[in-house]
Amino acid sequence: MLVSNTTTVDTKQYDTSDIEYNNTQGELSQSDFLNLFITQLQNQDPTDPMDDSAMMEQTATFTQVELLTSMEKSLSEIAGGASNLNTQQLMMSASGYIGKLVEFDGNNTYLSDGVAAVSFEAEEVPFKTTVTIKDSEGNFVRSFSPSVSDTDMNTFYWNGTDADGNAVDEGKYTFSVVAIGTDGEKIDVHTYGNGLVTGVKTVDGELVYEVDGSDIPAEDVTSVRDATLGGA
Repeated sequence: MLVSNTTTVDTKQYDTSDIEYNNTQGELSQSDFLNLFITQLQNQDPTDPMDDSAMMEQTATFTQVELLTSMEKSLSEIAGGASNLNTQQLMMSASGYIGKLVEFDGNNTYLSDGVAAVSFEAEEVPFKTTVTIKDSEGNFVRSFSPSVSDTDMNTFYWNGTDADGNAVDEGKYTFSVVAIGTDGEKIDVHTYGNGLVTGVKTVDGELVYEVDGSDIPAEDVTSVRDATLGGA
């Protein structure tokens, strides 16, 4: 409710230039209204006082505005509470993924119980495919050549041994895939990483999985499975 220096009530004008308003938002507060109302009463013509109906109308109007403002605030608080409750329920549900392996866009893999998954899609069926495994520091571990017969999702399992056949430590590794066609040219591939979920949280209202020290948005996860893959 905007306020000028001259306020008209029931066709009578009152000087309100000396009243201080809390109108940083361009609206009257309850204190502003009371100050204005008292000033109107003090400056009214004793021979022609303000009409009772006009006085009641002003009071009723302000009361309605205050009531609507209070209701709006209450509804906002209820909505905020519901949002917090939904977030808590989502977190509780997502916490069931802790200790699970999730698959997502990327090239990380997690070695657990001597098995790590390597997943990728090829633009066409390759003639030869080479998968190279490296540790978290980028050191070469081993490579192998799986037989690929499909352009859809291909998943192979690394047995957790290095080039000399020695078992390596469990944990996070990276992999790369080179696919060659029958014409000797490279084929485009899309890799999918996987890792162990160690925690869940929300970032800007969105669910995020904590995977091997990285934050993976829930919407980027393509599958969830037990940490024990059972492959060879």
